[in-house]
Amino acid sequence: MRGIFAVLVVCHHVGVLSQRHWKHNWLGGVFNQSTFRVDFFFVLSGFVLWAAHRADVGTPGGWKAFLVKRLLRIYPLLVTLTLVKVLVLWMVPGRNEESLNLLPSLLALPQTSFPVIVAAWTLSFEVFFMLVLAAGLALPRRWSLPAMVSWGGLLSCAGYFADIRPALHGLGFVTHPFVLETVSGVLMAEWLQRQMDRDPSRNRLRGMLLCGISLVGLAIGATHHGWITSHVVIWQKLFWAVVFSLGLGGLLLWERAVPAEGWRLRDVLGLGRASYSIFLSHGFVLMAVFVLVRPGALPFGSVGKDMLLVLSVILSVVFGLAVWKWLERPLTCWFRLPKRPALRGTATQQLS
Repeated sequence: MRGIFAVLVVCHHVGVLSQRHWKHNWLGGVFNQSTFRVDFFFVLSGFVLWAAHRADVGTPGGWKAFLVKRLLRIYPLLVTLTLVKVLVLWMVPGRNEESLNLLPSLLALPQTSFPVIVAAWTLSFEVFFMLVLAAGLALPRRWSLPAMVSWGGLLSCAGYFADIRPALHGLGFVTHPFVLETVSGVLMAEWLQRQMDRDPSRNRLRGMLLCGISLVGLAIGATHHGWITSHVVIWQKLFWAVVFSLGLGGLLLWERAVPAEGWRLRDVLGLGRASYSIFLSHGFVLMAVFVLVRPGALPFGSVGKDMLLVLSVILSVVFGLAVWKWLERPLTCWFRLPKRPALRGTATQQLS
């Protein structure tokens, strides 16, 4: 699932860039409108982190081990690709000013503009939520989850009632409703863990029901983008928080009821494992396409443009897989990053 949504993020950026640089609606603009792919990653992040580390709540040094683990997961690849892109930007005429915000980009800090790796703007939220989760792990078990849920609800409500506009920096960053999506993932992981210890005979039906509700919500959100965005941001994020958390919970309940050999959700191409590399590196391929290719020189008019942009998506994914194999994975081994434990079940292992 991570891999699928990483590819959808690439498609979204291809659609936006083709409209901006070529004035071309790629595939009718189907990928241009909604940013729900990012919303999924925030829900998934809360889900996976809580599922993997709920046993560390209240344990001595648990929060420190969690922070070290997550920092080593995020920063080596981010720093490496950011420095590489800075070198590339200095070789592209008119693009070197994009490398000026180097320090905030390297550290994934909130900033007034997009970072050097544009897609990495979400990582400042990830780091913020990671610090809050570490604080939650340091609390006694009975207070940890209520404290994090209260934190998410209070910050979002404070931003809503104080009419603070969601932003990438300042108060709009701290009170951004993205936190509701992360908290929803945490709550679903906690609920699911408790269900795993009960009679699994009804898991298939409950899982199918939750997946069905999630698919209906996803279809509504994808086809009625204008209706979704007509609401204030907090309601948009609540909508996606419910849709994706129900989908994750339903998928894993359903998987729990199916024999392991009958489960077909497999990371065959390695897209899930390489999703972080695809997410951070696809901008290199797209930058090359939109800098080097002149749309007027393409044959077959708009069809030729569509075909080239589809090829750009494929090349971005292949490049991301290469980055994972020859850069991210060696960096991970270099820093001896341990594997995270997961909830029981094949699908959860793929998600994490």
